[in-house]
Amino acid sequence: MKPDWLDKKEYPFKSKYIELEAGKMHYIDEGAGPAIVMVHGTPSWSFMYRNLIKILRKSHRCIALDMIGFGLSDKPKDWSYKPRAHAINFEQLMEHLQLKDITLLVHDFGAPIGLAYAIKYPENVRGVVMLNSWTWSLSKHQSFTKASKYLVGPLGKFLHSKLNVSNNTLIHELFKDEDDLPEPIKEHYMNGLGNPEERVKNLACARELVGVSRWYDELWKERKKIQDIPTLILWGERDKLIKIEALQRWKKFFHECYVIPFEDGGHFLQEENSEEIAGYVSNFIKEEQKKNELVNE
Repeated sequence: MKPDWLDKKEYPFKSKYIELEAGKMHYIDEGAGPAIVMVHGTPSWSFMYRNLIKILRKSHRCIALDMIGFGLSDKPKDWSYKPRAHAINFEQLMEHLQLKDITLLVHDFGAPIGLAYAIKYPENVRGVVMLNSWTWSLSKHQSFTKASKYLVGPLGKFLHSKLNVSNNTLIHELFKDEDDLPEPIKEHYMNGLGNPEERVKNLACARELVGVSRWYDELWKERKKIQDIPTLILWGERDKLIKIEALQRWKKFFHECYVIPFEDGGHFLQEENSEEIAGYVSNFIKEEQKKNELVNE
């Protein structure tokens, strides 16, 4: 049963669940056609992809999950919330759905989760669409304090500085540059984290810690397994959380990489530019299909 706070016109999808050891993980599976699997970042949930799905489900099968601890998924208090555990859950969902030839669409913390699957099962991934993301350890980054360097990625320092604020304050801080984002939309992100008045230090996004750098290092060592996967990068250049240096690193990494910068876009392009993103994603998938057909002729 969907919660009372969820606007069913804004999020008009049928909820599905998979039972995992950690609890029930929520996902949506809409439309038919080439499969796009959307992996959210921190601290958000599948709600961020709602406008993309409304457009793309007309010609594609769109799958978007809520990681355990986020959105409409269970929020157990005694679970680890480490990235490796999220990656295992994601792999179990993919096995449950038995998908092949997918396009992975990843953002923020969703990139290491999704790319961990691609590294393990590259034969199942036809293409990658990436929005502002990283997948490497930042534990030695000079701008990180000793106390915050083990937190997850570029959001770590930000979250560490906000541990004593409420969910409400955190969401408003994260979206403060999204001038046109209505208050009810921000409330959906806030409610997706659980009790609005809880402190951030109690949330899943602040508990995905210690030992994470080793996992990122392990992933990065295996990166050559996905270097040849065709990749579309959509990048908001006003992002204050993940800097442009990360984009430069991705451009050097992928062998077949198409980059579309959004000069006025920030960290949350899904909210700011959903129609444009949907068009780019659809065209990217069509072009890759054409290439595959020519190769197989």
